[in-house]
Amino acid sequence: MQSLRWGIVGPGNIARDFVRDLALVTPVQEVVAAFGHHADSTHAFCREFFIEKACSTLAAFTNDTNIDIAYIATPHPFHYEQALACLQKGIHVLCEKPMTINADQCKALIEASAANDCFLMEAMWIRFLPSIRKLLALLRDDAIGEVLSVKAYMGFRAPKDQGSRYFNPELGGGSLLDLGIYPVFLAHLLLGKPSLIKAFGTLGKTGVDETCAALFGYENRRHAIIESSLLSPSGQPAEVAGTKGVIKLQNPWFEKCPGIEWQRYNEEKQFYPLDWEGHGLQFEVMEVLRCIAHGQIESEYFAHSFSLNICETMDEIRAQIGLSYPRE
Repeated sequence: MQSLRWGIVGPGNIARDFVRDLALVTPVQEVVAAFGHHADSTHAFCREFFIEKACSTLAAFTNDTNIDIAYIATPHPFHYEQALACLQKGIHVLCEKPMTINADQCKALIEASAANDCFLMEAMWIRFLPSIRKLLALLRDDAIGEVLSVKAYMGFRAPKDQGSRYFNPELGGGSLLDLGIYPVFLAHLLLGKPSLIKAFGTLGKTGVDETCAALFGYENRRHAIIESSLLSPSGQPAEVAGTKGVIKLQNPWFEKCPGIEWQRYNEEKQFYPLDWEGHGLQFEVMEVLRCIAHGQIESEYFAHSFSLNICETMDEIRAQIGLSYPRE
């Protein structure tokens, strides 16, 4: 693996977590530039992390900086334009989830990645966390037999103030794209792309989904139940049921999961405690470095097609609940 020169697009709270966790990666990585729409906050971010170049335009970021890779952490309606601009300039991209707000945009970024021979990956960071790796190891070891169902929920009580992006359609607000993508990801990871989707949602005054739920159907009567909400917090674990037992990812399963409970039917429960340094964003970075070192434009563990499948599933959910966005 190699040391890369990173540029940050969207110097907000997520980007702060990212830069802090980047310091945990070996070999040492360098952040050399940041781009934000607000000059004051961009300069403050650069001072906080000793970043040399603060850019006020996307063009300056892609043309006037010596970066190898961009980490994009803006609200998701801006991801497509920003990621495309980077790829077209030969800059690798790690883009926060959802990578785009619809499948057509996702396809265009995948094509740009191939055309410019640039690495592109959606920053679904939990895919590379020790919690998900342990879950997959248990399934490979036949801990619960064949997976029959996945149940996952993510929600919190979002602030209903005028500045909140969660209820703003211009910023891609709503529960599905911001929170529901985690349960959708888990269902795709363990069961694949569903052949049948039945979705339900509650649209608020601003037109975004305040709650969303969906039932996914698969062959052999397997299913997944996913739910997201901006009105009520998460409390329950994510549950994976199989022919021989059940695995539960303890809450908050979608970030720093404290442990995994595993029980074969009619046997004693077993518990695997989990902990790691930092927030956990360093694990996806290590995968990015591995792929780039091997000349890959995508990760086999989070392939372009996987991101596209998730986009297509969320497009279908949105069509069923009547959710659309101005920037599409």
